[in-house]
Amino acid sequence: MLCAIISDPLQLTEKYKNQLDLVRQNPNLLDNYRFDKDAASSKHFERLRLNISIYNDFKPTDFEIAKFLFTEESKWRKDAKDGEVDNLYFSAFILTLFKNPEIIWLFHDTKNIDFDSGTGFDGEYLVSAGIDKTYKYLETVDNTHKQDLLNYIGETVDSCNYSQEEIDNWAKFKKEYFNIYSYPITDEIYFFYSTNEKILFLEKLPEWIKQDREWTYEELSLFRTYAKYSGDKVLEIKASELTVEKNDKGFLDDINKKELAILYIEVGQQDKALEILKAIIKGSDNKNIIRDCLEQLCKIIIINKDNINETSFSALEVIKKQQRKYRNFSPNVDDLIKDTSLIMTDEKITAHNISIANSGADGKTMSFWNSIRQWFGQTNKPKH
Repeated sequence: MLCAIISDPLQLTEKYKNQLDLVRQNPNLLDNYRFDKDAASSKHFERLRLNISIYNDFKPTDFEIAKFLFTEESKWRKDAKDGEVDNLYFSAFILTLFKNPEIIWLFHDTKNIDFDSGTGFDGEYLVSAGIDKTYKYLETVDNTHKQDLLNYIGETVDSCNYSQEEIDNWAKFKKEYFNIYSYPITDEIYFFYSTNEKILFLEKLPEWIKQDREWTYEELSLFRTYAKYSGDKVLEIKASELTVEKNDKGFLDDINKKELAILYIEVGQQDKALEILKAIIKGSDNKNIIRDCLEQLCKIIIINKDNINETSFSALEVIKKQQRKYRNFSPNVDDLIKDTSLIMTDEKITAHNISIANSGADGKTMSFWNSIRQWFGQTNKPKH
């Protein structure tokens, strides 16, 4: 594969440039960049790489290529698989550079895909060719969506909801936002991550982690993102542990700790997860946070269903206490609690009690397990 022999960013950008030149010479090659919802690959990153080349080697004659790429990206947005929505926005930004007002219909269609697209896809794209130029164009054409469009941007130039100054400032902001794709590459690892060049990314990741830094909120967020992308669970846990340690935003404490607990569960360290979840619940009176923690406690029991242990019973104790306090949480969590009741059967609890008795457990411990048996008896009692 080509990426296997590439060893530096310059070679990579040359590869992208060569791919664009091939398409320029033979537009039929664009078929290789089409979105097919049934295909294994959405070609999402292949289109991004071509757009990056257009951005850095801009030619007015590339309009049809850029238009094709955005059209396919819009199709991807309607039936997305892998990828980042920022690639759609970048593709739209590339198309605005041609200052062609006819793209307004493509942008209008994309903005109306669904609610998320309606709020996430900037309205400024619609008049990005220039306000005067856009309205002059609209005077010459008819379209079934024309009135809807005018209702959104304003009926006339004078009543337009945007000023040209606002559009110019927006365009400057977009250029700065997408500066990551400008050559020469200034942030190699983020570029490799964004373009899904995983081999190069993994080569650079250890160096990035070892850099001396303060570990700001943004850097910690990037570390978690990079660790997840790497596919290394140990690294994910390291990033999550560091986030919990370095977090200076109190309102994120419970969220960060819960995410760490989830990772511990995924790698079989349920005892560590249990202690974190118990601590979160103990320090919170937020029912939503408690609900989310109970969901993970239920998963601990479900994962260990064939090997009930002390962690399972400790999780059960917390669930029982919180259910008595709040009764119901959500349909999903309430169903999970019912599932745990089927797993923690009377026979298993009895067997565990006998084991405790044989090991010399005190009466207080036995009383606790008996109370659990009574609770599950009530939980599973048929309703009349």
